[in-house]
Amino acid sequence: MQDTADVTRRLWALCGVLRNDGITYHEYLNELTYLLFLKLAKELGVEKAIPREVGWEKLSSTPEAEKLDFYKESLKLLGEARNETVRDIFAGAKTAISSPVSLAQLVQAIDDIDWYRARQNGIGDVYEGLIEKNAQESRYGAGQYFTPRPVVEAIVQACRPTPNDSVYDPAAGTGGFLIAAGLHARDENGSSPRLSGIELVSDVRKLGLMNLILHELRGEVMLGDALNRPPHKHGFSLCLTNPPFGVKGSLTKEQNDLLDFPTGNKQLAFLQHAYKNLAPNGRAAIVVPDNVLFEEGVATSVRAKLVQDFRLHTVLRLPTGIFYATGVRTSVLFFCADGITSNTWFYDLREGQASFGKRRQFTSDDLQDFIDCYGPDALGRSERQETARFRSMSLSDLVANNYRLDVMTSQSDTPHTNTVTVERMLESTRSMTDELDAVQSNIQEIEKLLMSFAESANAADHAELS
Repeated sequence: MQDTADVTRRLWALCGVLRNDGITYHEYLNELTYLLFLKLAKELGVEKAIPREVGWEKLSSTPEAEKLDFYKESLKLLGEARNETVRDIFAGAKTAISSPVSLAQLVQAIDDIDWYRARQNGIGDVYEGLIEKNAQESRYGAGQYFTPRPVVEAIVQACRPTPNDSVYDPAAGTGGFLIAAGLHARDENGSSPRLSGIELVSDVRKLGLMNLILHELRGEVMLGDALNRPPHKHGFSLCLTNPPFGVKGSLTKEQNDLLDFPTGNKQLAFLQHAYKNLAPNGRAAIVVPDNVLFEEGVATSVRAKLVQDFRLHTVLRLPTGIFYATGVRTSVLFFCADGITSNTWFYDLREGQASFGKRRQFTSDDLQDFIDCYGPDALGRSERQETARFRSMSLSDLVANNYRLDVMTSQSDTPHTNTVTVERMLESTRSMTDELDAVQSNIQEIEKLLMSFAESANAADHAELS
């Protein structure tokens, strides 16, 4: 029986078929999205949503010499479909495939997969596996479009979405948070919450829409910049998001007018956008780079607002090496619109932790202790006990530390200098390991390009001799 990992590997291996056409990993994922939609529309019995002139059987049975032209025409017709979701997925769709032979190979390979058995294991998991492979192999959108599944699942498990929730992700990417929230509520209660997201990049939005369909979830992912939108009239009961990392630049006057504190730092802008879109008693979890926790100026004002007007009950300090970008240090802020902060709990999953990367994969098991410490209450009100990794800080300590969130104890309890030095040395070593992983990955990519170039050169030399 084919499991999802096997199907994912088989589909991803087909990228080699298209490499000679000069297609990138990201373009390949787009091509696969279009083809999988046609195939699965047939498998799931929803072909009525697509124009009658196109379909998987027609594409599969078209002679090889005519297949590419038929596929191009199919994309055009799908982009004009009556069904809104189909039209959104295929809007402006074009194929980067230039060889009818390559397309025929791809179609045949997809046909050869036992989709009935694959569906029993979860078609959506296959697709998310492909998205993850795209992030690993190409680093396209690293830390921006793909949040590691263990992190998503742990956050969703802590926040416990229900069918009564309205779930919002202003930086939806490929839909990871929306899908995890929908599946959690459906598995626990039999139906899904209302799912809403916004995504800036058109191609990524299409991946998100397809991801929702393959998980048999209904939701909306609007195209645009969430920072251009005023707060939702009624707010959302649950906001889950991982805004883009490393994105700094001037916001427009109109965007800053929507914020409490004008800023050029989009991470701070997204944090403000998130809390301003919470309904009364709503809850949120947002992944932020560590600079948000300690920067001065506007960042201090935003943190003070978060503590004074909301209940910032939990901060999860994530280890390095788990996102597909080198040296990225991140934390997760959990807060509620149901009062002010009296104390904040900090869970440190970084210090004293093994380095994560290609040699040591980050899994859900690594977050299980955090879930246990967080407790069963979605609002973070469970009775809690301090541990070596889980400590509490009072409001007075937060204020005394200028609202900095990168410390777990008050200044009087700061570790001795020698301990700090050792910890910094360990973290530096982990960072160097992550950098080495990245260098090795880049070297492998260069080797692939050189081999491809050599093969092309040899073929050209052979042609001249002939």
